[in-house]
Amino acid sequence: MLNVRSDWRTQMDMMQRQMDRVLDHISGSKPPRVRFSPLVWEPAIDVYETGEAVVVIVELAGVTESDFAITVDRDVFTIQGFRNRAPSLSGKRAYHQMEIASGSFRRSVKLPAMIDAENVRATYGDGLVEVVLPKPRAKPSRKIRIQS
Repeated sequence: MLNVRSDWRTQMDMMQRQMDRVLDHISGSKPPRVRFSPLVWEPAIDVYETGEAVVVIVELAGVTESDFAITVDRDVFTIQGFRNRAPSLSGKRAYHQMEIASGSFRRSVKLPAMIDAENVRATYGDGLVEVVLPKPRAKPSRKIRIQS
């Protein structure tokens, strides 16, 4: 007759957790030789709403004003453009990490409210574009006269 301990499942689960911890430690202790950025990059975007406007802030470090364009179509904000790779330094280099993306980008976000496209304002400084998209002013209500 086979004798099996009643807590064998608990012990197997405990052994599995210990092995997971050991493997996590081993895999986390040695970073990869070279890390690359994703093939396609999208600038980071913050969108927030105030009582009067929707504000969009886009992080575009290293992009000149002439290298991007902003469009607003109804309730969709789109920014697209191009970031050149940083100027090449002379001499031989051995990269250990490459995360600064370059090339074309396009990013669209749905806005949380309708906006007045005629009065949009945008500023650019310190690598950040701030776009203020005012909400349309509410038209005063009017009384409708019923004809008999």
